[in-house]
Amino acid sequence: MQAQCQSVVSHSVLATRKVASPNARALPARSRAFSCHSTGFSTGQALCARPMRHALSRSKPQSACADVFFTQKTVPDQTGRVAIVTGSSSGMGFEVAKCLSQKNATVIIAARNKQKCEKAAAEIKAQGGKGRIEAMELDLTSFKSIKAFADKYHELNLPLHMLINNAGVFLVNHDHTQEGFETTVGTNYFGHYYLTHLLLDKLVQTQKDGGMARAVFMSSTFEQLGNINWDDLEMYKSQESGLFEYATAKIMKLMLSRELNKRLKGTGVEMYSAQPGLVSSPLYSKGDHRKGTMWAVEFFQSFYGQAPVRGCRSLLRAATDPELIGRGGQYFSPPYLSVLTFHINNAGRFFPYHKSSRNEEHWKRLYDRTLDIVNGKLKEKNLPVISAV
Repeated sequence: MQAQCQSVVSHSVLATRKVASPNARALPARSRAFSCHSTGFSTGQALCARPMRHALSRSKPQSACADVFFTQKTVPDQTGRVAIVTGSSSGMGFEVAKCLSQKNATVIIAARNKQKCEKAAAEIKAQGGKGRIEAMELDLTSFKSIKAFADKYHELNLPLHMLINNAGVFLVNHDHTQEGFETTVGTNYFGHYYLTHLLLDKLVQTQKDGGMARAVFMSSTFEQLGNINWDDLEMYKSQESGLFEYATAKIMKLMLSRELNKRLKGTGVEMYSAQPGLVSSPLYSKGDHRKGTMWAVEFFQSFYGQAPVRGCRSLLRAATDPELIGRGGQYFSPPYLSVLTFHINNAGRFFPYHKSSRNEEHWKRLYDRTLDIVNGKLKEKNLPVISAV
């Protein structure tokens, strides 16, 4: 970590006293029902007339809310701002990178395949990209690759306003990363945990210099199905790289965003999470088609999934909306009931269903345990604990 981050770093641990959850505040009346006027869906209007109920009844019912319609046109000018978008060679990451570039941001296309990154950069330029675009290799299954990426980014001598942790894998062949994590949790959670910590100094310094610095973590409607095994966060014992591994990685990612937001409060850097709903994404074509669940998901997304250009709006809002300053820790999503997603509005504030998303002791426990695990894998200097400020 660079010197700029040292003021928020120590080896003390976060106090365990209860404080208000970022999502615990009462919403304005206009947010308690969906703004359906632009959809024209009578069914949607009926759904919006009352708070949605948690079909699985595993936690207290929460109000669903969509307090703003946010599209690519809503994204403000990004001149002078810099974004890293992981998994941006295709799908929603590509759409996020394209929009930011069209709004004059400098964008780092970060993905495993360097050639695909370069191709994506060329396509964005051809489709109206205006800002500087850099293609950089990043393999989230390898701590060595993550460290090399972060080191190279520091060498570019650029600020960092937006770290968009979008990349992920879904129902892949059962395997393990170079550090020994089950592939899904290793890529979707541990890889982004390590990357974010290596770039925190950039975010902190950018905020200190007057920028609006944020990180956004991609979650999923499947977060509610996650099952955190505190004795096996690495999922060594898992015999599958299936839906529950994916769901668990997504709720862990959401919890990480909330815990980091608490710990970075004194710096002004804010953390958000978002999910897109059901999207027709290249993500599914890369999965293990021997799994019945994979076929089912592909079938439904081919008929009911929305285009990535729409699915990415929750990420874009979390990354760019200046109205969110001071509201870190929040979650943006189309409304959903169990695993059914209602694409009435893709960028409204929402409440995740998993009980751990509201348990601050669980956030702290996950953060501290993950730090111990990551430090145990590192051959170089350990990551320090970020304490509450």
